[in-house]
Amino acid sequence: MAEPIPSASSAAADAADDETSQDLPNNAEDRKAAAALNSLNANEMSTENGESGTRQPSAADQEALGKAMSRLEIASGLGKKKEDNTKAQAKKEVEVKKKVKIAAEDVNFLVEELDLSKNKATELLRSHDGNATLAIKAFIIPAARA
Repeated sequence: MAEPIPSASSAAADAADDETSQDLPNNAEDRKAAAALNSLNANEMSTENGESGTRQPSAADQEALGKAMSRLEIASGLGKKKEDNTKAQAKKEVEVKKKVKIAAEDVNFLVEELDLSKNKATELLRSHDGNATLAIKAFIIPAARA
């Protein structure tokens, strides 16, 4: 008949728990970004003594800003080192590919007989210097051993 009435203290505690759970970001990237912003806000509040207006940032402010920015770069995966490494790897891959003249008849033959795609047949021929017999042997021999 009558429903129990929750006490006021437990209702306040539930409201506080709901409020803190709503403030937390859902994924790790958002949490890292929030931590970086909080560290900036904490440094700003601790160094500010009621002064307003423009003032030159101190070394501690610059350091906090640098750390926050590096955390954000790490969280988003946009570090310069990664970009440089991927550019260097892409350049190496372009250099590794040989300039081999491949006959269209050989590509069509491999596509029809070995049930390969045109791209796969072309790569197989390119890796064997355009020699169709070597490409066929290389394709068949590993399958026979396995």
